[in-house]
Amino acid sequence: MPKFAKYNVVIIGCGNVAWHIAKQLTDLKKYSVTVYNHKVNPNLKRFSIELNCTVMLGLNAISPEADFYFICVADKFVSATSKKITIAKKDAIIMHTAGSLPLNAIKTKWPNVGVFYPLQTFSKNDKVNWKQVPLVLEGTNVDARKKIKTLANSFSKEVLFLNYEERLRIHLCAVMVNNFTNALFAAASDLLEKYHSGSFKLLMPLIRQTVCKLELMSPREAQTGPAKRNDRNVIKKHLELLSGEKPVEETYKQLTKLILSQQKEYA
Repeated sequence: MPKFAKYNVVIIGCGNVAWHIAKQLTDLKKYSVTVYNHKVNPNLKRFSIELNCTVMLGLNAISPEADFYFICVADKFVSATSKKITIAKKDAIIMHTAGSLPLNAIKTKWPNVGVFYPLQTFSKNDKVNWKQVPLVLEGTNVDARKKIKTLANSFSKEVLFLNYEERLRIHLCAVMVNNFTNALFAAASDLLEKYHSGSFKLLMPLIRQTVCKLELMSPREAQTGPAKRNDRNVIKKHLELLSGEKPVEETYKQLTKLILSQQKEYA
């Protein structure tokens, strides 16, 4: 435990979100963090050695003495996991970190329940600048919201409370701009490798510039390329190259239709 720890925190789960929340809390030096996981996992050793967290196996003896409980498990396990938590402190808060689950996914009679959803993609070895990560919050009552916000302010400068429907829409858009675009990166990387056409690193300056432009203009204004110009000749050549790559070919066709539609609306 940190020498001057003011709060006890329980984190359930040992994935990427759990890691980065635990790292931020331990870096702040005023939180004592205990990580619980339902089974042995090699990630737990990193929590113990690198972050000096207490690590516990099994969910049947979760400490009732924590101030904050973070449920950082796959969405389908949140409800079952929440049932394993008992509370001793009257102002303790139980939170899940999912963008796509309602507040009542936490199955408990405890009144102080919340959502602590970081709008960011996490991998284990990322360096995360938490000050720039939007935190989307929700709480069951005024006291819970106040305490969750105070905690969130120690992470980020951008903190907002939204209801479930609003948060779910943001989660959908986050999947589109992050997961879907990364799937396109993976497809492009596979094509370059398959046909020995160069390294994916060749595309990195283009990717960076595409993102940088969005700081200065809207996505529609930033759009370029053959679909934007309705250049059917180039589009036809691309589709011929993709003739043996059915999923990617269909994706190319659908995205071309989307861009044409967007530009027609924008004109």
